[in-house]
Amino acid sequence: MDFFSLKIKEKVLFFLIGTLLLFLAYSEALKNISVYLLIGFFIWGTLTGRIKITKDIINISIISHLAVVLIGVFLGINTNESLNQVMDVIHIVIIFLFFREANLKFLTYEKILNLLFVGFAFAFLAGMDELLSNNLNRLELHSVGSVNRSAVYIMYIFVASLCLKDEYQERLSSLLFPLILIISLISIIIGASRMAILSTPIILILYLILSKKFTLKLFSLLCVFVFTASFLVINLLPDSFIVAKLSYGFNDAPRVQIWISSIYAWTTNNLLFGIGVGNSIFIDVKEYFPNTALTRYIDNPHNVYLDMLLERGLLGLVTFVTFLFSILSLKENNQNFLVYIRILVFSLLLLGIANITFRYEFALLFVIFIGSYLNPSIKK
Repeated sequence: MDFFSLKIKEKVLFFLIGTLLLFLAYSEALKNISVYLLIGFFIWGTLTGRIKITKDIINISIISHLAVVLIGVFLGINTNESLNQVMDVIHIVIIFLFFREANLKFLTYEKILNLLFVGFAFAFLAGMDELLSNNLNRLELHSVGSVNRSAVYIMYIFVASLCLKDEYQERLSSLLFPLILIISLISIIIGASRMAILSTPIILILYLILSKKFTLKLFSLLCVFVFTASFLVINLLPDSFIVAKLSYGFNDAPRVQIWISSIYAWTTNNLLFGIGVGNSIFIDVKEYFPNTALTRYIDNPHNVYLDMLLERGLLGLVTFVTFLFSILSLKENNQNFLVYIRILVFSLLLLGIANITFRYEFALLFVIFIGSYLNPSIKK
């Protein structure tokens, strides 16, 4: 649909959505302004009856998750800190509902992906400039933050470009999708997040299996590529940061202490609602490992399951898992989209073993992908 043929309200809405998608990975200010205005539009639409909320397990589980978080704010160990942090969860849930329920007939899924991909490409270039100008060791996306956060965001972009690269044949998409696939793969490597790098071959193999492209030849070629790339990096860049990180393998004693401390902290506080969102910063590893602590305050549990359990309790974890598995159970006739949705959720669950994968900008990216996919007014 041509932009100039849209009504004034649709033009404004398109501008706000475009701003969010283009600057999600780069500009904190523009992201927040567009998010708040879209949330305001959604709340007004629901109050006036223009937007109806679908009553199914997906919406019920994510709204229930938000309710658990809100209750946990007042039952946790520091209400003030939770009040400062809870808006992030509110943003994620309402943005999901907006992209799922609002009438966005002037958008297509292809256009949403193109805007997100262009925004990611810009954030990548800015991140590379920052990396080279300041002699940094690892790539970070400006608005997303730390390397682990950036790695999760990049992985979701990688999955979308990988699974849907054959779905759209328009000139822009046919050029942009392969380009973003290459850029995101390079970004995963430069980002030097062990979990992201080690997860990439698994995700590629799963993609080949689910898309029914798996053959012994392709698997062998993938193994040869991974082995060759690893060999070249280790031998050509032996003193590089990425080699130093990968040399640790799965060995990470400080993180193990954080995981154990998270479980202890959960069991000694509110089991159902947790310690309150954002309150992980008050959990001191030294309290549980007085003589052998390798780190101090947790900040976050570096595991999405323990993060949910610790800060949002058993009910938070159950509603979160229900939300994800209700997405996995969706029926889809289009093979590309079926593979895409399943691998997107799988990547969240897989990276979640050693990272938080449902917070901040990367959670917004995930719910935008899922919500707009579920929106019947958006042409796929």
